[in-house]
Amino acid sequence: MAGRHHYVSRFHLRGFVDPAATDTPDPWLWVGDFQQHTVVRRSPGNIGWQRGLFDGQGGFANHNLSLESHLSKEVEGPAAGALRKWARLPQGQRGTIPAEVFRYLTWAAARGLPMLQLYEDWLSDLPPNVQCVEPPPPGFENIRWGGGRHHMEHPTYGIRDDIPSEQVHAMRSQGWRVRLTDNEFRQVLHFQAWYFQVRMFPRLQWMILDSPPGEAFIIADRPVVWGFAEFRDAGLSLLLDVPPSALRDPRVQLVAPLTRSIALFAFHASAPPPERIRPIDVNRIVASGAHRWVAGPAEAAVAAALMGNR
Repeated sequence: MAGRHHYVSRFHLRGFVDPAATDTPDPWLWVGDFQQHTVVRRSPGNIGWQRGLFDGQGGFANHNLSLESHLSKEVEGPAAGALRKWARLPQGQRGTIPAEVFRYLTWAAARGLPMLQLYEDWLSDLPPNVQCVEPPPPGFENIRWGGGRHHMEHPTYGIRDDIPSEQVHAMRSQGWRVRLTDNEFRQVLHFQAWYFQVRMFPRLQWMILDSPPGEAFIIADRPVVWGFAEFRDAGLSLLLDVPPSALRDPRVQLVAPLTRSIALFAFHASAPPPERIRPIDVNRIVASGAHRWVAGPAEAAVAAALMGNR
């Protein structure tokens, strides 16, 4: 049986456990389910996973390397220790984001299970003959793209898995939608994580946010969210589900909670930062970007996020 593969890493989720459970043998956090409309206690190991999600090569040139082993050894392992050490530093003394944590965030932004649906939507809506805005980053040439035949789905005619690349646009104009196989999903997220790491995230300005006493950040099945800022009477919100290319737009902003007390806020280098960003603003954005669940250290905060997303 395929193993549990976390699309939100366990070490990341452990940063959001209930303070009352931190020193217990089996710490928990509170999880709100948008489909069941429930808030329950769960251990970090029991949420944010799917069996066999990262089994397979995932675009690596080395046929002996799986995406799961790469994530475990090269991304999550280094990031877990770096985040733990960095988060212990007092407020105002943390300096820059550790490189290991930054790299993990690029993969966290690309590999969340909700991204599968978003990738399919973006690929299905891609204009014909779209031009590459900028050359691929170094290392792109090492990603191996398999196949040449694509899966597409039609509301009347069902699914076909034999569509050549050159016919995809014509099929889309007839109502067909792109559907990614498991291996195609792994290839696409590998490609996108590399773009985030080398091209897109370094162009943003990054702010470290600390929650005031008595308040906390939450996390969700899409742990890194970006979009266009809107300021309303209720505070800051983002127009979400925009493609990664939006990170080039001067209006773009990004939210990435790291622990219950630390979050990152990023914005375009040409734009001024917002005057104030509150934990409630961050949590509203996180909940708005979630697809299935949100989680955090306090039942009331998770319930509020659950209600606000309905």
